[in-house]
Amino acid sequence: MRKRLGVLVLVLVFVLAMAGCDDVTTSNSVGGASLIFGLEIDESTLEIPENSTTFAPGQEIYYVFNNNEAFGSNQLTIQLLNADTDEILLEQSYDVTAENTMYANTIGFNNAGKYQAKMIINGKTRAQQELIIQ
Repeated sequence: MRKRLGVLVLVLVFVLAMAGCDDVTTSNSVGGASLIFGLEIDESTLEIPENSTTFAPGQEIYYVFNNNEAFGSNQLTIQLLNADTDEILLEQSYDVTAENTMYANTIGFNNAGKYQAKMIINGKTRAQQELIIQ
């Protein structure tokens, strides 16, 4: 009985610890596309040497979107959402060359929270990544 109680307490502590873990991020992509974030970028190769999904408010964050195939469109749309409510906080479209496969830029967040970035081509989400600003 004492052993069962000990195991139950251990399981309960683990469940409570996991419930408090909101520092986990998720990503999703289609067709091998990727969306990577970091604090530095090699502008000649468009590679981010150390990718991350956790940043501080006010930091300049680089991102690289690799579609893994030609965009096939002259416009790339980026959405930033509140990850908890799915509220669109920002939606911006950029002119791109349809033959290109990659796009890089910077972004910054002033407020702490969990956000989701989506890359959209022709109305379809190609890659999305959650970010934590703390």
